[in-house]
Order: sequence, then C-alpha cells, then structure tokens
Amino acid sequence: MRLEDMKYFVEIVKARSINGASKTLYVAQPALSRSITTLEKELGFPLLERSKQGITPTKEGLTVYTDCVKMLQLYADCNRKWQNIAYETSDVCTAVQIVALPMICNSTMNQVFFQIAQNYSRIHLTLFEKQLHEVLQTAVAQPNTLALSHYNEQTKGDIYAFAKAHHMQIIPLFDDEYKIFTSSNSSLVGRELTQSDLKNCTLVSYSDHSIENREEFIAAGLTGLEYLFQQKLHLSNYHAMMQTVVATQSLMVSADLMTQDNIYRKNGSLVALNVKDFVTVLSIKSNPANTTMAIPVPKTIPA
Repeated sequence: MRLEDMKYFVEIVKARSINGASKTLYVAQPALSRSITTLEKELGFPLLERSKQGITPTKEGLTVYTDCVKMLQLYADCNRKWQNIAYETSDVCTAVQIVALPMICNSTMNQVFFQIAQNYSRIHLTLFEKQLHEVLQTAVAQPNTLALSHYNEQTKGDIYAFAKAHHMQIIPLFDDEYKIFTSSNSSLVGRELTQSDLKNCTLVSYSDHSIENREEFIAAGLTGLEYLFQQKLHLSNYHAMMQTVVATQSLMVSADLMTQDNIYRKNGSLVALNVKDFVTVLSIKSNPANTTMAIPVPKTIPA
C-alpha cells in the first residue's frame, strides 16, 4: 500500500466526494478513482459507497480510514524526527534563503531569525524582500529557498498549480485579512468611519506601480483604492510606509495578522481603523489572504 494512495483515500473521505478531493489535492479525478480501485483490489473489499449524502466509507472502509490517518501522522512525525537526527549528527552548515513579502520581512522575520539562530546554529539564513509575483519564481530559481507569500480564493488555484508544476510543497500557515491602519494619535481613531471619511485622508502605498494591475492584487480587492482618497503618497518600502503613517495622519492598507509582531503594532502606535463599508465594497473580507510557505519538496529542513 503506497502512502500516496492512503493520502488520496483519506482526502476523499474527508471531502465526501472525489471531485472535492481533486480540488484539494490538485490531482485529476481519474487518478484518484484509479488509486481507490487499486487499494480495494489490494485489500480485497470495498472502501467507499455512494449515497445521497455523497461518498461515505463502508464499515470496513471506516476502519481503514482511521488506520490510514494514524499511519500518515506517524510517518510525518517520524520523518520530522529523522530529519532532526540528521541535523544533530551532521557538522555541515546549511545555507537557506528566505524570500518573503515586505510586510513579512518587516514583522515576523526578526523573530524567526532569532529562533533559528538560537536552536539551529548550523543553519545560516539570508532574507530577500520581493514583491508577490516574484516570490515563488525566486524559490524555484534558487536552491535551498523558502518562500513566504499569500493568496486569496481567486488566485489559490494558480499558485497551487504553479507549485505542483515546479515540485514545490505549499504549507498553509494562517488566514488573514486586510485592514486600514493609522497612527494611534489620529483624530479618526475611535470613530465609526465610512468611505466618505477617507476622502480627506492621504493614502500611503508603494511607489512600484507595476504591481497595481496584476491579477492577484485585483482579485484581492487591493487595486482601485486611490479613488477613495484625496491624496496619495508613494514610498519605496514597507518600513518607510509604516514610519510615515505613525508620524502623520495618513493611512495605509495592510494585512492584519501578518503585521501583529511589528514594533509599531506592539507598542500601540499603529492601530487598525473600523471603516464600516470598507471590507464590503472591496470584497476583502470575503476573500481573505491565506499566508503560505512554499518550499521545493526535496529541500525541506528540520521543523
């Protein structure tokens, strides 16, 4: 019995349909059907049955499903343990590159660098800041590279297809949503705002206009913001944007959870505004960004 067949079977049971599992795994439905057929022939009894509620496991199939979940988890745990043993017994230093979005570089990466240096002294990290459309391409082009990026529901399929085509693994980390941020000293703080209140405000954004018409930004609802604001201030990097917002009455749009570890968020000088009709009109909340880590499959490192 192959681990891949076990994984396919588990996902089909979870999704209650081959079509649903196909979308989750990004594997064609005929391939999943062949995998189940192979398993049933090998075991000598049916695993699944179809009903009005969808595909459900047979009595025997439920037993196999429970055992497969345990074995897949055991394999993952053992693989992680073996990687750690290999790391501990090796005296070879490993150079790992991390390519990430600006908001990630300026928030969580300081913490990550500290923890890696403290626990894995033989892993040498180098961080590169890239825009969204460059992150995955860089991970493919450069060996031993981890990519930290995000996607939304419209772009998820394309990113997973890209990763599969380049033998990469996507690991979802958390769901996030975009919010409008300003200085804690701003006169807007504490008020229930609407879009009309933004007309007299300055929007701080990137000076790189080439990203504004990219499909993933349009799908996330992050383009077309400028019409909401009277003035626009374009800066070259994310940290400068945050500094400007903290020191002035200007506003910026950023992911919420992804910036929680930023020093300005921690000391309370940068806060999120409650704009009543912002997420509805821009459809951001209905399509939250999902932050992911993408790694070339053969190049994993100990967790």
